Amino acid sequence: MSEMQTVLGAEDLQLAPGSEIISEQVKKQEIVGLAGLDGHGQAQFLEVLAGKRAPVAGRVLAHTDRGPQEITSLSAAARAKVGYLPADRKRNGIFPGLSVLDNFTLGNLAGFSKGGWLKPGKARSALDVYRDELSMTYASTGMHINRLSGGNQQKVLLARSMARHPRVMLLNDPTRGVDIQTRKALYAYLRRAVTERGVTLVILSTELEEILELCDRVIVFRDNGVSARIDRKDMTLDSVMAAMFGQLDTAEGTQQ
Repeated sequence: MSEMQTVLGAEDLQLAPGSEIISEQVKKQEIVGLAGLDGHGQAQFLEVLAGKRAPVAGRVLAHTDRGPQEITSLSAAARAKVGYLPADRKRNGIFPGLSVLDNFTLGNLAGFSKGGWLKPGKARSALDVYRDELSMTYASTGMHINRLSGGNQQKVLLARSMARHPRVMLLNDPTRGVDIQTRKALYAYLRRAVTERGVTLVILSTELEEILELCDRVIVFRDNGVSARIDRKDMTLDSVMAAMFGQLDTAEGTQQ
């Protein structure tokens, strides 16, 4: 991994006053997991990477073809091709009074417009592609999105983010509250996004099995700092849980 291109870097981040300084580099086509007990910093870290939250200290740089770009807001992240999928889709994701197509289109108006005019047919064609890729189920693109199942709402939001062609996707608990069939479909799609489209993924998950299933490595947070960094060969349910409770010797990789 060390020879791979860095696409996102956290430099001397501090998530809370007095907390540990964190520096991380995320490499191209990695799938990096974030884990920790609730409230221990992993959610804050993901939001800082996304530009949704300002750190106490430090900065986040996206390494793009045009050089490093500092991420200080969600719009700055979008310009740097860093996408973000929030955990609470009902509060922070969907527009419940709008259609499936409108919810998909609103994330990429520039991409579906020409000469300042929106091209609904272009957006509909793109949505049809994602409908097939993500196995979305809905009666028509004109139906209100709040009539869809939670899993299909999540798929529309993921499609909206992916239609912007991100280099990095930050996913906050992407399969929370969805059924097992939807979860498997999302896993398969995310793997294809990495292998076929060259996307890098950073996934915060409250489901440790999800991290073990998908991730190349996991960063475990405790007290707003990093408790452990565990590579795939050493990733087990026991090792991740031990790190979450501060019982993993990160230097030796053994439980205390």
